[in-house]
Amino acid sequence: MRLEKRLRAFNEMRGALLDEMEALDPAKLVARPRVGKWTILEIIEHLVLAERAVLQDLAEPSELSAHERTIKHRFAYLIVMFVLRYGIPVPVPSPAMVPRGNRSLVDLRRLWDENQRWLGAYIGGLDRKGLRRAVFGHPVAGPLTVGQAVRMDQVHLKTHVRQIKRLQRLLN
Repeated sequence: MRLEKRLRAFNEMRGALLDEMEALDPAKLVARPRVGKWTILEIIEHLVLAERAVLQDLAEPSELSAHERTIKHRFAYLIVMFVLRYGIPVPVPSPAMVPRGNRSLVDLRRLWDENQRWLGAYIGGLDRKGLRRAVFGHPVAGPLTVGQAVRMDQVHLKTHVRQIKRLQRLLN
């Protein structure tokens, strides 16, 4: 299944990022080389929180309900994907996605692993019809199918990995 392959690739990239961050000097994770900008640890926290927000806080799958995807939502999804792909700076679209900066890398890995276990189990229980249901939600893009949520998650991760790499260069 293409979706499972995409999720596996996402988790490989996620694991590599977390492993690399564990090897860093802990002071670099919380260093703020630019005033008002996030630290590496805050970027990772944002990734975890944003994923959880889109996945509807890991609700019981039976509680997820499908929402209609209008033309407006389809267009908004394309815009969000464009913004993410090209790293266009935009405000965080939901307060639930803003890092608080009070979690360790170990805690963030645990939460992110929990997100991914839930998502993998959810996908594993879907039939073809279930794959087309828009049960997830993005504050700008609106209702998302599981495939769209995974694609957005992947592009979002790539965007912030580039940001982390820039931060690392500043810190060296």
